[in-house]
Amino acid sequence: MINTILYKLRLKKPPESQLDRADILQSLPLRNQLIEWEVDDKGEVALVIPQKETVWLRLVAKLFMLPPNRVVVLDDVGGFVWQLCDGHNSIGHIVKQLSGKYRMTRKEAETSLFTFMRQLGKRGMVGFAVPQNAKKGK
Repeated sequence: MINTILYKLRLKKPPESQLDRADILQSLPLRNQLIEWEVDDKGEVALVIPQKETVWLRLVAKLFMLPPNRVVVLDDVGGFVWQLCDGHNSIGHIVKQLSGKYRMTRKEAETSLFTFMRQLGKRGMVGFAVPQNAKKGK
């Protein structure tokens, strides 16, 4: 009861779901459908990210003449990973593809991919479909 109140007041962080490595490798990354993207003639992936719609941001956007969208250009590796985040390729499959294409060890590919996916997830650019047999918490 007290923990629930503290979570709602944001005085205490709720426990994160504990997934083991195998569950993470089975999860399927999905691109945010609100983000438009395209591949240019150089092979670079450009993401067009819409700005959040809040009164404060609209006021600041009008005041400083900010564009309604933000464009992020991914490097070669990031663009390769982004294209594989289609909901059909698991994290484990993407690790194999990365290590094969860029001649990385499995450990290097896994570490790089986990870091990149964590950043995309925090920014709301990618979501993850976790298998039902994954552990919900310990």
